Amino acid sequence: MLYASKLQGVYVTPEHRPGPAGINRWIWDNKVVAEIRSRHLREYLAPSVQYATSTFYNKYASVMNLIRHIAKMHQIHPMQVTDELLLDPDIHNRLLQRTLRPSVNQNLVQYLKDLQIMEPTTSVPSTRSVIEVHPKLQQYQLHLQQKGYSHEYIRHCIANVRELLTWLCGNIREFEGQSPQTIAIFQITNEHLLAFRSYKHKQVKAGIYSPITFCHRISAIRSFFYYLQKQFGHTPPLRRFRAIKAPRYKAREIPPDEQIEHFFQAVDLYAEDPVREQIGYRLLLELGLRLSEAAKVTWGDINLGVRTIMIHSKGKRSHTLPLVGRLYDCLLQAGNGQSRHELVLGKSPASIANQLYRKFKWYSLIAGWPFPGGVHFFRHIFITRLAGRSILPQTLKDLARVAKLDTVSLYMHLGQQNQYLTNQINLLKYDK
Repeated sequence: MLYASKLQGVYVTPEHRPGPAGINRWIWDNKVVAEIRSRHLREYLAPSVQYATSTFYNKYASVMNLIRHIAKMHQIHPMQVTDELLLDPDIHNRLLQRTLRPSVNQNLVQYLKDLQIMEPTTSVPSTRSVIEVHPKLQQYQLHLQQKGYSHEYIRHCIANVRELLTWLCGNIREFEGQSPQTIAIFQITNEHLLAFRSYKHKQVKAGIYSPITFCHRISAIRSFFYYLQKQFGHTPPLRRFRAIKAPRYKAREIPPDEQIEHFFQAVDLYAEDPVREQIGYRLLLELGLRLSEAAKVTWGDINLGVRTIMIHSKGKRSHTLPLVGRLYDCLLQAGNGQSRHELVLGKSPASIANQLYRKFKWYSLIAGWPFPGGVHFFRHIFITRLAGRSILPQTLKDLARVAKLDTVSLYMHLGQQNQYLTNQINLLKYDK
């Protein structure tokens, strides 16, 4: 909240806005210089200040991941990680013994090797090697991109399906000699999927994966086979291939109005087009839109005269919602006789979703937000705010645009400190 406190009550004229070019300098001054004690790591980041914000931020995030891993090993605060700890060969041997989550960029690993921090003989798998993907999986990836899903979500979906294909090639006799890039996907049967499910379930029991991770993997694979059904008419072999009971609800702290205002002040200061980006994030916050929904809003969906907006949701359903407050003001400001078919936020849904997803991390960092998660966090805030205003359950369900009322509870964080409420929410069924 160091910088956020400086944002309060600040009005900056357009000619004095730092704009996107000021983001790197802000990160350098307020995060790198102020919080990273290691000279080696600062020197690693310094040349990148001149790069695109996405490149510099990713390198900064990777450095912070490394610092947190080292801090966790020594049970110290990240700001206590110094060059002395960074130069400790034992640290690097331990770091390289397993796949790190969150990951550390391969360029950073190479930089440390060049400083002779690591053992010269240590073999480090390249994270930049090109991974070949099955043609059907490539088509599915393109499909998800066109739907406007975030890069991170798509990456997880593809990785989960590819893990299945790799396992089948290595463990099922019918696929012996095939590779994940060439496997005959339409020959995968229900028996094969159930064998994979049993294998993953054993890993859950052994504590290798959490139940919720298991559920996410099953869901990603099911979605892939439903895509094959829609595109190629292939009957999905999914009988009994389902998730297990898992505590899906995770209580989260919700920012107060003051911190939310800090976020939008950061947008005003550093966005290339502040009004357009305000609209994007306010669609998520004030109407609870999903990222893919906001990316597809056209000017034809908006009626400024009667103050309504048409939202096209999952399952080809449409909903009419009211336009009020700052969102309405921003739309009035941005509206200038655009075509009905023109997207409000940019040129293509995939690009819009990607930009909102990435820039959220920059603005929340500048605003001093301590809250984990991505841009979907705004939907949690929206639904929690509604619940706090004693809105009728059915109305809450309609405004959240979900099929079942119990799904709403996953987004409500009124009792984040109340374990009893958490346990009760986890007893609800979330099956579609």
